[in-house]
Amino acid sequence: MVSILTQPRRRQIHRRNLSIPEVWPLAIVVVVLFRCCLAITPLKHMGPDVDLPTSSGITCLPDMRRYVITISKDNKLFFDVEDELYRTIVIEQVALLHSIRFTLPQQQELHRLPYLAIDMRRLPEYFSSSRTQRYALLETGIPAEQLEEYIDATRRVYLERAGLQSFCFIQADKKTPFANVRPIIQLLQKRNINRFYLRTTREER
Repeated sequence: MVSILTQPRRRQIHRRNLSIPEVWPLAIVVVVLFRCCLAITPLKHMGPDVDLPTSSGITCLPDMRRYVITISKDNKLFFDVEDELYRTIVIEQVALLHSIRFTLPQQQELHRLPYLAIDMRRLPEYFSSSRTQRYALLETGIPAEQLEEYIDATRRVYLERAGLQSFCFIQADKKTPFANVRPIIQLLQKRNINRFYLRTTREER
């Protein structure tokens, strides 16, 4: 029988409460990491300056099959294909119409474009610009005549690569006069696109 005196002593575990002073070092680390995340956040989280109108209706469509035409507050046009892969292919096809060929580094950057917001002929300039300059270029908008090329290329790419119909969304600022939206609707109708959607925000009740 082993004497109690010779038994190994149990290791005492000191439980410490996480007091407020001990939380501060962890909080500082989190803040630093958060600031780093903000610094490397891709440009795609930015978007045209648009205050959407509200509505109570909801329409559900399959994901990744839509393209968006945006009319900003200052009446500039923007275009986006929400599927990143198809967006890149669309850009390449429209670039060929303007005899533009991208270098290998530029091709690798195509998928990072948040949306199409500049004249296609200025895309090489965009890729060689600094981050600050890129933000400025993304506020210039695309020419109206290139919008037709993007629409045609998007519909063609979805049909040829995926065998799918794509859906057109229009989003405009709630203060945008209908006279500024009418040319876009007429452009769609000229291409036999008679079904499109106006993007809104959910009305609060």
